[in-house]
Amino acid sequence: MPTIFHIADLHIGASFDSLPPEKASAAISMQFSALDKLIQRANDCDADAILIAGDLFDSPTPRADIASAVFATLGKSRCPIFLSPGNHDYYFSQSPYATLPLPSCLTVFDDRILTPVELDDGRTVIWGAAFQAAKANIRLNAEVDPEKINICVLHGELGGDNGYNPISERAAMISGFDYIALGHNHTYSGMFRAGDTVLSCPGCFSPTSVNEIGEKIYLTGTVEKGAVDLHPVRTDALCFQRCSIRMDGMESDKALAEALKPLLPQHPESTCCALTLTGTRSFEPSADLLLNALQNIFFHATLRDESTVPENLLRYLDDEGLRGEVTRDLKARIDASDEVDADNLTLALEYVLAALDGRPMTRESKL
Repeated sequence: MPTIFHIADLHIGASFDSLPPEKASAAISMQFSALDKLIQRANDCDADAILIAGDLFDSPTPRADIASAVFATLGKSRCPIFLSPGNHDYYFSQSPYATLPLPSCLTVFDDRILTPVELDDGRTVIWGAAFQAAKANIRLNAEVDPEKINICVLHGELGGDNGYNPISERAAMISGFDYIALGHNHTYSGMFRAGDTVLSCPGCFSPTSVNEIGEKIYLTGTVEKGAVDLHPVRTDALCFQRCSIRMDGMESDKALAEALKPLLPQHPESTCCALTLTGTRSFEPSADLLLNALQNIFFHATLRDESTVPENLLRYLDDEGLRGEVTRDLKARIDASDEVDADNLTLALEYVLAALDGRPMTRESKL
């Protein structure tokens, strides 16, 4: 049974325009480093094939130096690599796949019709096709040999309708493939079955946007007829994370730092963190010190303060209208009550003022 590595959506050459220039440059270097480490792992475990399900590059015409460097990295592989160009790196006459020398280990599918390549084991056939424009509709029709292991690597979206090679569950079910290695969607799909065919999309190997949060993975393992055993492995590329901390009840920067500790990922040095402060604050946090601390922990960090100051329930105390009468009455009762009744009366004042102001009730108010 062949051992494969399934990756997709590396988007090498992306600008990382949400990062400062020096961080963007470092993020691009991390893309190359992550790809190099994957090739090393494939070599170490004597993999039979590496499958790249599209969008190796972020554009159909990446800079020649970037494309050449990528091909040099892929050329270190001791096993064959099969690539199906996607909507970002589609195949056309000016594509680096058509204009630059390719490493001998790399097969780039360049037809819109599925084409087979047989592995040296004589039992496994890799099928693939290419986007030849930003959109495609590639049929899963293939004359597969049912006695062999048939693997399809393809950029496309299962059940999609946006023109990015939509693949129906029925088409997958009757395709005859043992495994379909997909790309395009940037979130891991999990492993799922359509009849006797197993499909999966690992999500993006290298995220380039703050909207692509969480650790990213590739898939590796074995494919046999009736038995696909692939598991996710974390990539070494940059990842993005959003987190928030409620300021309610915190009284110091030290308490804020303690609240941050449980949110730290396993690999903060390769994580871009967007931290948001929410809730009601009882002190003014030192934003510059906090951001500086975050920058020392994470690859890059941003800080957004959406917390609010407590609402003053006595703001209408001297008002001559209804709000003032209610405030003075309830304050007198609160002052004369025990702790339990005082809390209930305070809550009543919050509700009354919220109703009179015509706004939703909030429990972030205090005297």
